Amino acid sequence: MAEDIDIRELFFDILEIVKFELLFYQDRQSIMFERIVKTRVFQTKLQRLKNFIMHYFDILFKNEESPINRAALRSQLDNIARITNYYDDLSDFYTDHTKTLITQEKLKDLLDYSHIETLFLIFTNILDWEHYKTSLLFPTDKAKEKLLKEFLNKLASSEIKDVNDIIDLEQSIEGFVENIEIS
Repeated sequence: MAEDIDIRELFFDILEIVKFELLFYQDRQSIMFERIVKTRVFQTKLQRLKNFIMHYFDILFKNEESPINRAALRSQLDNIARITNYYDDLSDFYTDHTKTLITQEKLKDLLDYSHIETLFLIFTNILDWEHYKTSLLFPTDKAKEKLLKEFLNKLASSEIKDVNDIIDLEQSIEGFVENIEIS
Protein backbone atom coordinates (compact mmCIF):
# COMPACT_ATOMS: atom_id res chain seq x y z
CA MET A 1 0.00 0.00 0.00
CA ALA A 2 1.40 3.38 -1.02
CA GLU A 3 0.38 5.04 2.24
CA ASP A 4 2.85 2.84 4.15
CA ILE A 5 5.86 4.01 2.12
CA ASP A 6 8.50 5.86 4.13
CA ILE A 7 8.92 8.88 1.87
CA ARG A 8 12.49 9.67 3.01
CA GLU A 9 13.59 6.08 2.35
CA LEU A 10 12.06 6.26 -1.11
CA PHE A 11 13.94 9.52 -1.78
CA PHE A 12 17.24 7.95 -0.75
CA ASP A 13 16.60 4.86 -2.89
CA ILE A 14 15.81 7.02 -5.92
CA LEU A 15 18.91 9.17 -5.34
CA GLU A 16 21.09 6.07 -4.98
CA ILE A 17 19.87 4.67 -8.30
CA VAL A 18 20.21 8.02 -10.10
CA LYS A 19 23.74 8.38 -8.70
CA PHE A 20 24.62 4.85 -9.80
CA GLU A 21 23.22 5.49 -13.25
CA LEU A 22 25.25 8.70 -13.61
CA LEU A 23 28.45 7.07 -12.33
CA PHE A 24 28.30 3.89 -14.37
CA TYR A 25 26.39 4.93 -17.46
CA GLN A 26 29.53 4.70 -19.63
CA ASP A 27 30.76 1.48 -18.00
CA ARG A 28 27.74 -0.77 -18.20
CA GLN A 29 29.93 -3.69 -19.30
CA SER A 30 32.38 -3.32 -16.41
CA ILE A 31 32.82 -5.95 -13.68
CA MET A 32 32.21 -3.27 -11.04
CA PHE A 33 28.80 -2.50 -12.54
CA GLU A 34 27.84 -6.18 -12.39
CA ARG A 35 29.08 -6.55 -8.80
CA ILE A 36 27.11 -3.55 -7.53
CA VAL A 37 23.93 -4.55 -9.35
CA LYS A 38 24.07 -8.04 -7.82
CA THR A 39 24.38 -6.88 -4.20
CA ARG A 40 21.33 -7.39 -2.01
CA VAL A 41 21.33 -3.73 -0.91
CA PHE A 42 21.20 -2.49 -4.49
CA GLN A 43 18.59 -5.08 -5.48
CA THR A 44 16.39 -3.94 -2.58
CA LYS A 45 16.60 -0.32 -3.72
CA LEU A 46 15.88 -1.38 -7.28
CA GLN A 47 12.89 -3.42 -6.14
CA ARG A 48 11.47 -0.41 -4.27
CA LEU A 49 11.79 1.66 -7.42
CA LYS A 50 10.08 -1.06 -9.46
CA ASN A 51 7.27 -1.22 -6.89
CA PHE A 52 6.94 2.56 -7.04
CA ILE A 53 6.67 2.53 -10.85
CA MET A 54 4.21 -0.39 -10.78
CA HIS A 55 2.03 1.38 -8.23
CA TYR A 56 2.07 4.43 -10.48
CA PHE A 57 0.84 2.41 -13.45
CA ASP A 58 -1.71 0.57 -11.30
CA ILE A 59 -3.33 3.95 -10.61
CA LEU A 60 -3.40 4.75 -14.33
CA PHE A 61 -4.78 1.40 -15.45
CA LYS A 62 -7.40 1.43 -12.70
CA ASN A 63 -9.14 4.70 -13.52
CA GLU A 64 -10.75 4.01 -16.90
CA GLU A 65 -13.34 6.78 -16.54
CA SER A 66 -10.90 9.66 -16.27
CA PRO A 67 -9.99 11.10 -19.68
CA ILE A 68 -6.85 12.59 -18.11
CA ASN A 69 -5.76 9.17 -16.88
CA ARG A 70 -6.59 7.53 -20.21
CA ALA A 71 -4.54 10.10 -22.13
CA ALA A 72 -1.74 9.87 -19.59
CA LEU A 73 -1.62 6.09 -19.73
CA ARG A 74 -1.62 6.18 -23.53
CA SER A 75 1.23 8.68 -23.59
CA GLN A 76 3.24 6.64 -21.06
CA LEU A 77 2.72 3.39 -22.95
CA ASP A 78 3.85 5.15 -26.13
CA ASN A 79 7.00 6.25 -24.30
CA ILE A 80 7.63 2.71 -23.13
CA ALA A 81 7.05 1.36 -26.63
CA ARG A 82 9.71 3.76 -27.92
CA ILE A 83 12.16 3.06 -25.10
CA THR A 84 11.88 -0.68 -25.59
CA ASN A 85 11.75 -0.42 -29.40
CA TYR A 86 8.35 -2.04 -29.25
CA TYR A 87 7.40 -0.38 -32.49
CA ASP A 88 9.39 1.18 -35.25
CA ASP A 89 6.70 1.72 -37.80
CA LEU A 90 5.47 4.87 -39.52
CA SER A 91 2.00 3.53 -40.39
CA ASP A 92 0.58 4.44 -36.96
CA PHE A 93 -0.84 0.93 -36.59
CA TYR A 94 1.18 0.35 -33.42
CA THR A 95 0.45 3.79 -32.03
CA ASP A 96 -3.27 3.05 -32.35
CA HIS A 97 -2.87 -0.32 -30.65
CA THR A 98 -0.28 0.44 -27.98
CA LYS A 99 -2.66 -0.22 -25.10
CA THR A 100 -3.70 -3.61 -26.47
CA LEU A 101 -0.10 -4.55 -27.23
CA ILE A 102 1.40 -3.37 -23.94
CA THR A 103 -1.06 -4.80 -21.44
CA GLN A 104 -0.72 -4.34 -17.70
CA GLU A 105 0.74 -7.87 -17.46
CA LYS A 106 3.34 -7.15 -20.16
CA LEU A 107 4.27 -3.92 -18.41
CA LYS A 108 4.70 -5.78 -15.13
CA ASP A 109 6.93 -8.36 -16.84
CA LEU A 110 8.95 -5.58 -18.46
CA LEU A 111 9.59 -3.91 -15.10
CA ASP A 112 10.35 -7.21 -13.36
CA TYR A 113 13.01 -8.21 -15.88
CA SER A 114 14.12 -4.82 -17.10
CA HIS A 115 17.75 -3.80 -17.36
CA ILE A 116 18.43 -0.96 -14.94
CA GLU A 117 18.90 1.48 -17.82
CA THR A 118 15.43 0.78 -19.25
CA LEU A 119 13.92 1.05 -15.80
CA PHE A 120 15.69 4.36 -15.27
CA LEU A 121 14.41 5.70 -18.61
CA ILE A 122 10.85 4.69 -17.72
CA PHE A 123 11.25 6.39 -14.36
CA THR A 124 12.60 9.62 -15.88
CA ASN A 125 9.72 9.61 -18.37
CA ILE A 126 7.38 9.61 -15.39
CA LEU A 127 9.29 12.56 -13.95
CA ASP A 128 9.09 14.60 -17.13
CA TRP A 129 5.47 13.87 -17.72
CA GLU A 130 3.10 16.84 -17.33
CA HIS A 131 0.22 14.69 -16.13
CA TYR A 132 2.23 13.68 -13.07
CA LYS A 133 1.38 17.06 -11.57
CA THR A 134 -2.30 16.10 -11.38
CA SER A 135 -1.91 12.45 -10.42
CA LEU A 136 -1.97 11.24 -6.84
CA LEU A 137 0.33 8.49 -5.65
CA PHE A 138 -0.67 9.15 -2.04
CA PRO A 139 -4.35 10.14 -2.42
CA THR A 140 -5.07 10.13 1.32
CA ASP A 141 -1.81 11.75 2.42
CA LYS A 142 -1.52 15.27 1.06
CA ALA A 143 1.73 15.99 2.92
CA LYS A 144 3.48 12.96 1.35
CA GLU A 145 2.09 13.89 -2.05
CA LYS A 146 3.46 17.43 -1.78
CA LEU A 147 6.86 16.15 -0.62
CA LEU A 148 7.09 13.67 -3.48
CA LYS A 149 6.17 16.22 -6.14
CA GLU A 150 8.65 18.79 -4.83
CA PHE A 151 11.37 16.14 -4.63
CA LEU A 152 10.76 14.89 -8.17
CA ASN A 153 10.67 18.47 -9.48
CA LYS A 154 14.03 19.10 -7.81
CA LEU A 155 15.50 15.87 -9.19
CA ALA A 156 14.30 16.68 -12.71
CA SER A 157 15.49 20.31 -12.50
CA SER A 158 18.47 21.74 -14.35
CA GLU A 159 20.31 22.08 -11.01
CA ILE A 160 21.02 18.34 -11.08
CA LYS A 161 23.79 17.83 -13.64
CA ASP A 162 26.15 15.25 -12.18
CA VAL A 163 26.89 12.91 -9.29
CA ASN A 164 28.08 15.72 -7.01
CA ASP A 165 24.69 17.44 -7.33
CA ILE A 166 23.00 14.18 -6.29
CA ILE A 167 25.37 13.84 -3.31
CA ASP A 168 24.59 17.45 -2.29
CA LEU A 169 20.86 16.72 -2.48
CA GLU A 170 21.33 13.52 -0.45
CA GLN A 171 23.20 15.39 2.26
CA SER A 172 20.60 18.14 2.43
CA ILE A 173 17.52 15.90 2.21
CA GLU A 174 16.42 16.53 5.80
CA GLY A 175 16.56 20.31 5.28
CA PHE A 176 14.81 19.92 1.93
CA VAL A 177 11.98 17.90 3.54
CA GLU A 178 11.66 20.34 6.47
CA ASN A 179 11.44 23.36 4.13
CA ILE A 180 8.59 21.75 2.20
CA GLU A 181 6.78 20.67 5.38
CA ILE A 182 6.97 24.23 6.74
CA SER A 183 5.72 25.92 3.55
